[in-house]
Amino acid sequence: MERILVVLPNWFGETLFATPVLRALRQHRPRAFLATLGRPQCREVLLHNPHVDDYLVYDEQGLHQSLAGKWRLTRTVRARAFTTAFILRKSLSRSLLLFLAGIPIRVGFDNPKSGWLLTHRVPARVQPTHKASAYFPLVEVVGVPPPEGGYDYRVSDEERRAAQAFLSARQLLNGRALVVLHPGANWPHKRWPTERFAALGDQLVEAQRAQIALTGGADDVELAGAVARRMRHPATVLAGQTTLRECAACVEQAQVVVSNDTGLLHVAAALGRPLVALYGPTSPRLTGPLGDPRRTVVLHHPDCCPSVPCYQPERPPHPGMSAISVDEAYEAASDLLKEGERLKVKG
Repeated sequence: MERILVVLPNWFGETLFATPVLRALRQHRPRAFLATLGRPQCREVLLHNPHVDDYLVYDEQGLHQSLAGKWRLTRTVRARAFTTAFILRKSLSRSLLLFLAGIPIRVGFDNPKSGWLLTHRVPARVQPTHKASAYFPLVEVVGVPPPEGGYDYRVSDEERRAAQAFLSARQLLNGRALVVLHPGANWPHKRWPTERFAALGDQLVEAQRAQIALTGGADDVELAGAVARRMRHPATVLAGQTTLRECAACVEQAQVVVSNDTGLLHVAAALGRPLVALYGPTSPRLTGPLGDPRRTVVLHHPDCCPSVPCYQPERPPHPGMSAISVDEAYEAASDLLKEGERLKVKG
């Protein structure tokens, strides 16, 4: 039996970008054993993914931080007897691990740092392309055609029931439209101003009778609270009260999601939620949501920005985020709400 290992990128948004490649491998190698290797949060993203048989964790900040820990992981990978490995990022430590684990076919992007440890060195595409399609050449080199479709993220029935109970306990599933606002992002200059999130929430409450939930991780509690405090109408702060998977299951219940460019935006797209995506310093062409274009609105004003993408997070606020007005965000969200109601009536 062919045994395939896919070494994932670090961020959970980028792990979602890798799911089309996993789907393509499964479709064209249906009898292969397919496993992934990545950080603990990568496993959270891929849990219940029907294309993955096993999830190996590379805990660089804990179990595998020391040389002894890395050697234990290498022995674990060697014991699995993988025949082929795809590494989706340029990494000397991960490429060395695959080499020492004795995997005979090692496919990755050519680069001076770690390319010499690979058996198949694939040139990266010269023209900028979406992060998801940037991985396609790695599988094409072994005869797997480029995949079609967006991301894969699955919420289990148990997670769905738990989310419904969690939201019902907070009076958020009462027949009114649930709008999720996600004000966080890993870099400050990717965040739309809190006062604009607050103004948007108030407009949606007043004009659409929506109810507002503010999501985020433990690091976003103060940010979400700041939005809620600026609103004239009550909003429910869910930030810090859920795990990633619990938050995703709650997002699945929303009628509209409004989010900065961050991992949860891509989870919402994977779940097919109507989505307003707020982009400033990053490029939708490179990291935009891969969702149904009829249910996805990307707000971006690149002409006002000195450079896009801009990887200078120490220089907020970014003019691209400031250029997005409350009115255009409201118009996009309200149009999606109306379209959802229209489809509900039609159905």
